[in-house]
Amino acid sequence: MKNLIFNLFSLLFITSSVFAQEKDSRPFQVSFLYPLGINGTNTQVASDGSFNVLWGVNGGVNYFELGGIANVNNGDVRGGQIAGITNVTRGESNGLVIAGITNLNTSSARGLQLAGINNYTNNEVNGAQISGISNISGGDMNGAQIGLINTVRGNLKGAQVGLVNYTDSLNGAQIGLINVVKDGAKGTPIGLINIVKDGYYAVEVGVGETVWGNVNFKMGTQQFYTIFKVGYTEYNDKLVNTFGAGFGTQFELAKRVNLALDLSANQVIHDNTWKDTGLNLLNKADLNVQVKVLKNLSIYAGPSLNVYTTDYKLNGSETAGTLDVPEHAFFDETSDHGTRTAIWIGGQAGLNFTF
Repeated sequence: MKNLIFNLFSLLFITSSVFAQEKDSRPFQVSFLYPLGINGTNTQVASDGSFNVLWGVNGGVNYFELGGIANVNNGDVRGGQIAGITNVTRGESNGLVIAGITNLNTSSARGLQLAGINNYTNNEVNGAQISGISNISGGDMNGAQIGLINTVRGNLKGAQVGLVNYTDSLNGAQIGLINVVKDGAKGTPIGLINIVKDGYYAVEVGVGETVWGNVNFKMGTQQFYTIFKVGYTEYNDKLVNTFGAGFGTQFELAKRVNLALDLSANQVIHDNTWKDTGLNLLNKADLNVQVKVLKNLSIYAGPSLNVYTTDYKLNGSETAGTLDVPEHAFFDETSDHGTRTAIWIGGQAGLNFTF
């Protein structure tokens, strides 16, 4: 075994000395651990096919490269590239690039990058980056990023899907828990928290037929915004609070007149009882006409569809619920399991402050 390993190293050393003198490209190269390979210390030689048993440093790849640990190329890579740990490309990358941990490109990329942890491209990306944790495009992105954290330091034309998404400007969609657009969005961020320069931010103060007082905070864009809600009412002379979240959209009907559709789910809390409340949920679909009276002030009013689902019973009560369901409710039934569902059409009106 020792003689076999010694002979292998000797062969690679001799081969590198013979073949890596002046050629700038060759049909293939094989290396064990740089510089033990056909190219030797000449890292400017490109190959049609490349196989690095452990780690190889080459001038570029025209068709395909496979590496046990790492593939490092000082030039362009075209076709396919697979590494157990990392691919490093100092030129342009065109094709399919797969790494167990990270793909690093100091120029631009076109095609698909797949990595267990991270994809990083210093300049623009045309295609897709998919990773287990993070994707970074140092320039414009035309395509998609899918990972926990996605970053585009330029204009995104396409989509980001992840836990946290960031782009300088957006022409497409972001889908995540937190979406950030630094310079403005022509597209649509869809998430729980949407932070957009020159986006849509509003506080609404209103009244309703069942929940008497409401305060809503909206953030995102007019095409899609997130809503955080608090409300106040009374039941059996006791305080009732509602806390909810939802999303909405609005579009222009006429100059100074918008139509907004909001969907939300609201937890109902009776007399500050936070424990053992069971199911006590008010779901709402609100359709509002907004009329702008000042630059940052609008009045709104419209109907709402209310679906109240509860199995929470106050002591001594035979019927579940801690809201005064209107008599005009067109559905109010209790299941055999004790869950009450009431549906009615109501309304709301109020003031909308944008900033």
